[in-house]
Amino acid sequence: MNPAFFQAYWDILGPDISALCRTMFDSGKLAKHINSTNIVLIPKKEKPESMSDWRPIALCNVIIYKIFSKVLANRMKVILHELDGESQSAFIPGRSITDNIIVAFETQHFLKRKTDGKEGFIALKLDITKAYDRVDWAFLEGILYKLGFDVKWIHVLMECVRTVKYFIQFDGKFLGPITPERGLRQSDPLSPYLFILVAEGLSALLRKAEQEGKIHGVAVCRGAPRVSHLFFADDSYLFFKAVASECNTIRAVLREYEDGSGQAINFNKSSINFSQNVVEPVRDYCCNFFGVTQENGQKRYLGLPSMVGQGKTAILGFIRDRIFNRIKSWNNRFLSRAGRAVLLWNVVQAMPTYAMNVFLLPGKLCDEVEKLMNGFWWKGSKFEQRGIRWRRWEVMCKPKACGGIGFRRLHDFNIAMLAKQGWRLFMI
Repeated sequence: MNPAFFQAYWDILGPDISALCRTMFDSGKLAKHINSTNIVLIPKKEKPESMSDWRPIALCNVIIYKIFSKVLANRMKVILHELDGESQSAFIPGRSITDNIIVAFETQHFLKRKTDGKEGFIALKLDITKAYDRVDWAFLEGILYKLGFDVKWIHVLMECVRTVKYFIQFDGKFLGPITPERGLRQSDPLSPYLFILVAEGLSALLRKAEQEGKIHGVAVCRGAPRVSHLFFADDSYLFFKAVASECNTIRAVLREYEDGSGQAINFNKSSINFSQNVVEPVRDYCCNFFGVTQENGQKRYLGLPSMVGQGKTAILGFIRDRIFNRIKSWNNRFLSRAGRAVLLWNVVQAMPTYAMNVFLLPGKLCDEVEKLMNGFWWKGSKFEQRGIRWRRWEVMCKPKACGGIGFRRLHDFNIAMLAKQGWRLFMI
């Protein structure tokens, strides 16, 4: 049922739903059929021939369960910062995805500039196959007990995980029910928080190996803390010395984590990077040992380049290309000036914001993006053609009260975003 229905009639339905949620929490048992999920198969191509040609989308349609699950998630997330290590940044209040990006960027920059010294370092980026679908329930329950959660709370959480049933919607019919034996639903409000607790198992193993002196993280300068791993949900980055003993330790830790949690690391899609002082024979040995390929310098981490050196305009040029393609997709639409303004305000200007939180975009790149925006405003579907612009872009970027349209100057906005990031780091 549509959530808007419950919102519109909450004064009537609210007391009964609240009472039901309270009863489920007190008893530790979910109401019958409340934890059902429909799986819709979306074809990846025009004529699918096998199951791999379909994309499963899980739809948790029971609003009452979502309300109950959201209450549990809201209660749990306020203490996650005390349970998860500093290396995990996903879904934890007070932490940001940009924390990982900045640390990873600085670490990669250090590896690129480290040309001397007997011992080099490795950055290993892991690809975890179907991370949510492979979570072992017994491992999750063990993690909850180890972290000190109350027995009743653990029972309620595991009831939400174990009682799920799937119905597959295909060709207008529902097939099922299917009862899983492992995995977390990505449509469940609880799942992200439970998954990062599962990932804390790997983090604990790495911290233990580091405390025992079996691995050594990267310190980007004298006196800096060592970084041995960075996690953002299922995105994992490991840092250690390029020696056989530490490679063996990392491999053993990953095997132990795979065996316990049910996770599977796809080394064919994982990648590795080395500091500049690592000689070629050692690089070949490490690549063969892990079964991974070496990065070519064009890899991205959490959607942004992991290395930015010379040619910054070219490296970050994907931002301009995305905006160009997005504007080009609007060519066949009949848009008024007001409609174009809304698209520029809410879509185009938002697209580079993520990168602006971390990088200072080159002035040339900002000018090129603003040129695209200006062309779309005046020419619409013919934005690439030359013609008369009846107002300067600087005037159009002024507030409406001052005779402008209220568009942003991208460079100025970029400076403001970086200043906000600096203030946030200063206040930590």
